[in-house]
Amino acid sequence: MKRISLLFVLALIMGVLGYQVYQTESASHANSAAHRQLIAEANCFLQERACSASDQQVQIKLSLTPQPVPLMKPVQATLQLSGLSSVEAIELKIEGLNMYMGFQTVQLVKQTATDWQGSFSLPVCSESEMHWQVTASVDSAPQAYQARFKLVTQR
Repeated sequence: MKRISLLFVLALIMGVLGYQVYQTESASHANSAAHRQLIAEANCFLQERACSASDQQVQIKLSLTPQPVPLMKPVQATLQLSGLSSVEAIELKIEGLNMYMGFQTVQLVKQTATDWQGSFSLPVCSESEMHWQVTASVDSAPQAYQARFKLVTQR
């Protein structure tokens, strides 16, 4: 009887955890589906130079300074926009690709009609070379945009 009760409790816990994962994935998919994906330049790495992403009407250009991008020191992110008039907010999400390092969300602050800036610092990792994905999300009316950029850091 105790064995059956234990199995029931384990099945219930697994069901609850599975449902939570499903809800998280659904919310994440819905959020990314709401953003129109901009195509980033091929073979452009943010530690080397500014990279841009665009479609037929909108272009965003992201640059990081200093270069190469250091670890555990402030990094300045500058995003330049063209083709958009009513931007409400811009956010960067930085996450490790070859090792889970959590993620950072950076809210950029409007500097001019086309320039937005923010700063962050990257953690040190046990890997000698860390690959990052930097996702820029631009909330504007009536359409939101998103672009993914590559970044590699050295320990």
